[in-house]
This record gives sequence, C-alpha cells and structure tokens, in this order.
Amino acid sequence: MKSSRYSEIARTRKNRLNIGRWFLRVGSILMGATIMAAVIPLFSAGKAADVFLQIPAGQEAFPTDYLSVMPENYQGPRYYEPELVPEDVMLEMDEIPIDDEIDTGMDLLLEKNTFAIEEQFDEEGVPEELLALSEFELDNTVVYVCVNKANIRSAPSGSAEIIDEVFYSNILQRVGIGSAWTRVQFGDVSEGYILSSLVTTSFIATPTPTPTPTPSPTPKPRITERAASGTYYAKGELNVRSGPGTSYSLVKTLSAGSPVEVVAKTSNGWYKSVKGTYVLASLVTSTKPGSGGSQGTTPPVTPVNPSGTDLPTYAKSLIGIPYVYTGMSLSGMDCSGYVAYVYANYYNISLPHQSAKIAARGTAVTESEIRIGDVVCYDYSGDGVVDHVSLYIGGGMIVHASSRNRKVVLAYFSMNSVTTIRRFT
Repeated sequence: MKSSRYSEIARTRKNRLNIGRWFLRVGSILMGATIMAAVIPLFSAGKAADVFLQIPAGQEAFPTDYLSVMPENYQGPRYYEPELVPEDVMLEMDEIPIDDEIDTGMDLLLEKNTFAIEEQFDEEGVPEELLALSEFELDNTVVYVCVNKANIRSAPSGSAEIIDEVFYSNILQRVGIGSAWTRVQFGDVSEGYILSSLVTTSFIATPTPTPTPTPSPTPKPRITERAASGTYYAKGELNVRSGPGTSYSLVKTLSAGSPVEVVAKTSNGWYKSVKGTYVLASLVTSTKPGSGGSQGTTPPVTPVNPSGTDLPTYAKSLIGIPYVYTGMSLSGMDCSGYVAYVYANYYNISLPHQSAKIAARGTAVTESEIRIGDVVCYDYSGDGVVDHVSLYIGGGMIVHASSRNRKVVLAYFSMNSVTTIRRFT
C-alpha cells in the first residue's frame, strides 16, 4: 500500500519536472519572440498590433519553474501530452528521489481524509453491531462459551429476542464474524447471535460437577431411662403408647383413674410400665381416686334448684364436688360426669359419660360463636383423641371437674388444646 503511494508521488514529481522543462523551452521561445518584437519596429516591419505570440500547434501550456501555476491545477498528467515529453527527460524524471517534504505532505493529506469509526453502546452497555448482516465475515470455526451464562439472540443487538441460553464450556459453531457480534449455529443447527467477547476459540474442557453431599440426618436426642417404681392413676383418659413419645403407635386408651404399674421414668418425661408400654408422666397421679386427702375434709355441696335459676348459677352451684373417676353424682364426678350431670338436670338432655363420645355429638361452633351452655372439648395428650370436657357459662369462664385440683372448679376459658366446641341446645 505504501509502495503504491510512493510510485504515485514519483509519477507526480516526474510530471512536474517535464512540465518545467517544457515551460523553460516555451520561455526561451517567448523571450526570443519578445526581442524580435522589439526589433521589428526598428525595421518598420509593421505595427506592433500585427504581432501575435502563440504556442506551436498541437501543444498545450504546462507549468515551468518560470511560469506560476495555481495549486488547484496540480492535478496530474492530464494537462499535458506525455508523448510530447522527450524520452531523455522521462529517464531523468525516473531517477528523481522522493524527498521528506513531499512524503510529509501526502501523509497529512491521507490523515485529513481518514475517518475513525468508534464502537457504540446501547443503554445497557451492550456493544452495537456496526456491520450489516450481509457484511459479516464468513467463518466455520468451533468456539467455546467462556462465561458462566450467555444469551443467544435473534439479531445482533442487546434488545433482540433471546432464543436460547448457553453456559460455560458449551460448544458452538461460528459461521459469521461482525464488529462486535458473532453468528453461531446451535442445537438443531439453528442460527443466532452472541457477543464476540463471550466466546473463545481456545479449548475449554467441560467442568466436572461437584457432587452435592448428602445431608446427614439430624440425630434424635438420646433418651435415657432411670429406675422408678410405684402405682400411678390416670387423671383422665390416658393414651398408652409403644414408646416414650407421641410419634410412637397407640397401644390402647385407659379411662380416668385406671392404675399403671411403673418401673422406670425416661429423660423426656414418660413412665415405663411393667408391660413395656409408656404413658406421659404429667397425665398420671400417685393419689388413688377416692382415697381421701382433700376429699375427706371437703364439706358436702348442695346445688341450687335448676328450675328456678339460670344455667351459669346452677353450674357454679356444683363447684367443690370432689373429683372421682367415673363419678356422676354429688358425692363425686369426673369431667364428662359433671357435664352429663348438668345437662341431665338442667336441660333434661342425656349425654354419654365419656369425653370422646360427647365431642362426637351435637353441632360444632367456632370460638367467636360460643355461647352459654356450649361444651368445650380438649385434647391434652396431643394424640387426636378428646380426653377432657368443660362447660362454658359466659363471660369468658368455664366450670369443669379438674383431676389436678381434685374437684369441680371455676376457670378462665382458653383455646389452648381445644379441638372442638359442641352445642346441644
């Protein structure tokens, strides 16, 4: 490219020298003509107006060292007839060296007419493609994705539709190269565009996936047992299980007051029976039902006449009656016996003497719908079986036969452990 430029400059230099030589000759002719024009009047050859100077036919004017030519006329050899330049002059022009001044001028001219194309970016900072699709350089090279994840788009633009995703070390076939984007084949020989900076021709091995370690199961706390002995009695209906926890299978259910012969106590609060079964320690008592204690000193309770009072008054008139397992009389009663006694005497409605059976009858109501006379049913053991009942008397209060207090008591209503509320009136 540079040698071609130098040849052009040499030709220009030769042309200028040829033109100079011809102008020198023309100048000599003109000078001679001028002298003759000055001498002719002396010889009365004619008037000055009759004298004309002209260039010989078939020649054109061209610049010399003695004839000024405007810069815009330095356009090349088309302003003279090359065949009119003597051969020896042409040979001399071939030997003219190219000086630095001419070279520098041409460099300035080239620099002036050179345009720099700068890379453009969209609002997301993605390079814009500067070439038309038809101008992409054709290619057929295997390339590898060199980033964790890259998008293949329907056109070489960051706003074009994403038609596929590729990942680190994936292999693509490059079929075209633009200024910032690459056209690739993928999948079922579909074509799309990916940023050239996201692929490389250098081989990338597929990484070996790191195996995910299997999490070790959290060990259950070790349950220990220590020796214990004695006979305990169920405070209410009591679930007997195959192991020390509610996750173990249910063996059977004991009624309130039933005895359990204990041989050990576990570290998580269960008693082990002589039969190898387990009961929750908090649901049994060492006091035998009806064996005395506070019951022996409790004065007799005389309830009010149910026909002449409201339910809350009648229900509270039974407070203080001793707790007796399976009892349903003024001498003693358990939780279901108390509820059944009140319904039989106040509403003349017969209810079963068992908590779970009471919970299976009547109509279920919500906490917000509860009213006086509704029966509240509990599951204290957490096994899904109702093991206690109480009577709601209004004002956020209940009355029930408490095995822990060993008598009928008044208490605040709470939804703790409540499984259902039943209505019978």
